[in-house]
Amino acid sequence: MPYDGLSDDNLMALIRRRERAAWSALYDRYAQQAHAVALLVTREPAAAAAVIEELFWELWRNGKPPQPGATVRNSLMLSARRLAESARIPA
Repeated sequence: MPYDGLSDDNLMALIRRRERAAWSALYDRYAQQAHAVALLVTREPAAAAAVIEELFWELWRNGKPPQPGATVRNSLMLSARRLAESARIPA
């Protein structure tokens, strides 16, 4: 099944059915953007990487976008920022 051509909502439906390839396609689609958001907030590459790991683990575990009512993309970016803010070490 060509997952790259599916919409975010279709990928989420497959993730809820535990389709790892759908999760991987969503990760490939948004991990780099979410990492950029996390890096802007944390200013620490290791912290930003940890944020992305937690973000996509939550997505897999819960089978739904972390921010209800938002698009999948916006939900991931908002959650990346939220997780990064909680991971940020005060200067």
